[in-house]
Amino acid sequence: MSLKRLAKESFVYGLSGYISKSISLFLLPLYTAVLSPEDYGILDLLGTIVIVSTFLILSGTDTSVGYYYFRKEHADERPVIIISSLYTRIFFSVTGFLIILLGAPYISQILFGKDLSLFVVITGITILFQALHSFLFNLLRLEFRVWLYTIASTISILVSILLTIYFVLILKQGVYGALLAQAISYGLVFIYTIIYVFKRYGFGYSGIWIKRILSYGFPLIGTGVAVWVLNSTDRYFLAHYASLSSVGIYAVGAKLGSIIGIVGGALQMAWGPYALDIQYEQNAKQIYSKVFQLFCYVSAIMIFGISMFAIDILKVFTQPDFYSAKAVVPFLCASVFFSNGYFLISIGINLTKKLQHTIWITIVSAIVNIGLNFVLTPWYGAVGAAFCIMFANFLIFLLTYLISQKYYWIDFRFGRILIMILPTIAIILVSYYLDLSILFRIFVSIIYFIFSALFIYYSYSSSVEFKTLVSKLKKSKEGDAE
Repeated sequence: MSLKRLAKESFVYGLSGYISKSISLFLLPLYTAVLSPEDYGILDLLGTIVIVSTFLILSGTDTSVGYYYFRKEHADERPVIIISSLYTRIFFSVTGFLIILLGAPYISQILFGKDLSLFVVITGITILFQALHSFLFNLLRLEFRVWLYTIASTISILVSILLTIYFVLILKQGVYGALLAQAISYGLVFIYTIIYVFKRYGFGYSGIWIKRILSYGFPLIGTGVAVWVLNSTDRYFLAHYASLSSVGIYAVGAKLGSIIGIVGGALQMAWGPYALDIQYEQNAKQIYSKVFQLFCYVSAIMIFGISMFAIDILKVFTQPDFYSAKAVVPFLCASVFFSNGYFLISIGINLTKKLQHTIWITIVSAIVNIGLNFVLTPWYGAVGAAFCIMFANFLIFLLTYLISQKYYWIDFRFGRILIMILPTIAIILVSYYLDLSILFRIFVSIIYFIFSALFIYYSYSSSVEFKTLVSKLKKSKEGDAE
C-alpha cells in the first residue's frame, strides 16, 4: 500500500469532516442567536458525556478488532471476529444506557445543580445509538470502503443538521430539540448498522473470540475512565468556579479549535488500517515518519491561521456574548493537535501490543489536568481551563512517544519539525495577544505562509514521491505540446 493511497483515502475521509465542520460553522450564527451561552454550556457538558461514555462502551474493541482483522493467520476468521465484536458492543451499550436511565436524576444534579433528567435520558439514548454508529464506521475503515464511509457519514451529518434546524430554529425547542435531533440521527445509523453487518457477515459468533477481543482491549478500559476525567475536567471546573455560560463560551472556542481536526481526523480514519496493513513492509518506519512530519506541518499552518483570525471569525459567525472565546482558541487548537498526533506516534505501542502503558499514561495526565485546574481555573477561568487540557494532551503525547520509541524506534526527525513549529508559536504569542489590526495580521500571515510553503517544498523535493509527481507532470506537458 503506497503513500498515494493513504493520501487519497485521507482526502476522502476528510470530505465528511470538511462538510460537517463547514456546515456547523455557517450554522453557528443561527445557533448563537437562538441559544444562550448557558444553553451552549448544557449541550457541551452533555456532549462530553456522549464522547467519553462511548469510549468506555467500546472497551478497546475497535483497536482489538483492527489488530486481529489484519493478522494474516486470522484472515479466514474475519466474519466471526466482526460479529463477536458487534454482540459485545450491543451488550455494553445497553448496559450503559440502563445505568444512565436509572441514575439520570443524580447525574443531572451533579452536572447542573438542578433537575434536567429528561436531557440526561435523551443523552443516554444517544450514547446507546452512538456505540453502533462508531462500530459501523470503524468497520468500513477496516474494509477500506472509504467512499461508502464518506457517503454514509455525510448523509448522517446532513440528517442531524436538518433535524437540528427543524427542532431548534423552527420549533424553538432549544436544548431539548438539539438533543432530540442528535438521538434520531444516530438511531437511523443504528438501524442501518444492524442490517449491514448481519447481511454481510451472518449471525455466528464465538465466545473464544469475544474473550480475545476483550482481553486485547481490556487495558483500554482503564484508559477510558482516565479519558473521561481528562476530557471532562475543564468543563466541570468551569461550571463550578464560573458558570454554565462560561462553559458555553468555552465550547464555541473549542468549535473553532476543532477545525484543525479535519486534517487530523481524516488522517486518523485512514491511518489505523493503513498503518497495520503496511507493518510487514521494509520501509514501514520511513512511511510512519513521513506521514507524521507532514501532519505536523499542515497542523501548524492551520493552528496559525485559526489563531491569528479567531476574533474575526467569531465576529462573523457569532454574537457579541461569545467574542471572549477568542482567548482560548490557540490553546484548544494545540490541544487538538497533540490529541491527533498521539495516534500517529503510538504506532509502536499498538504493533507490539503494549497497550497496558496507555492506562498509566492517561491516568497520570488526568491527575495532572485535575491538579492544574484546581490552581488555574479559579484564577484564569476559561483560559486556565484551556491551558490545562492542552498541557494534559501534550503530556499524553510526550509519554506515549517515549514509551512507543522504547519498543519500536522510529526517526520522526523532530529537529526538522521544530523549525516549522517554533516560529508558529512565537508569532502567535507576539501577534495574537497584542490585539493587532487585521491588516497587520494579514501581512504577517502572508510572510508566514510563504515561509511554510518553501519549507515544505524543500523538505520533500528530494523524496521519491515528489520526483514521481514532477516526472508525471513533465510527461503530461510534453503530451500536451505534441
